[in-house]
Amino acid sequence: MYRGCRVGGILLMGGEGRRFGSGVPKQFHFLGGKKVWQYALESFVESGLFDEIVLVCHRDWVGEVGGARVVEGGRTRQESSYLGLKGFEGRIDIVVVHDAVRPFVSVEILRANVEGAVEYGAVDTCIGTADTLVHAPEGKKILGIPRREEYLRGQTPQTFRREWLEEAHEMALRVGIENATDDCRLVLNAGREIRVVEGSEANFKITTEFDLMLAEMWLQSGKWNLNSGCGYAEGTRGT
Repeated sequence: MYRGCRVGGILLMGGEGRRFGSGVPKQFHFLGGKKVWQYALESFVESGLFDEIVLVCHRDWVGEVGGARVVEGGRTRQESSYLGLKGFEGRIDIVVVHDAVRPFVSVEILRANVEGAVEYGAVDTCIGTADTLVHAPEGKKILGIPRREEYLRGQTPQTFRREWLEEAHEMALRVGIENATDDCRLVLNAGREIRVVEGSEANFKITTEFDLMLAEMWLQSGKWNLNSGCGYAEGTRGT
């Protein structure tokens, strides 16, 4: 229990990995001797922040996972998130939703998410961008170049008061929204304010084979604490 609040974690691992170009979903590929999803779970467990953790897994791979409560995912990310929310067995006040294919989430980021949600009700993990952003609605013609200082890249975790997240999902279903790729979008649609928690470049998402190669390089660099699996090596936080 954290400051009187019971905290639940949802690890989303229901993807089929179509963009990865493999018959094995990316979360089940090996990374440094362990499967990708195991890193995030270890960080959750070893953080000591969580009263319950739910793994939301594709039905064809449920038998491949363990270490926490497992529920079958849905047809979309939105449905899987909602099923994870309904998968808690006890009272949960704060819900942390994280992509299992972001293996290098640190305890610092998890703690900042929980603290932010306790104080504000909803937070999103974000980082800035060094690249110029362009506005090209159809992907062929640039209509504008916005100030990049005003835009952030959204990561996960995304963390909410449970009642806010339930309200947002149920409202979305009532109005026919069924394939939102982001829980924060649903919470914003419900009229809630979302604060920003600082993320890290290391908290990247493994989507392609190239990303998996980068993750292997990150492990070999020694910047990830392999002994605990839940943080950066001394002197490398936030790099």
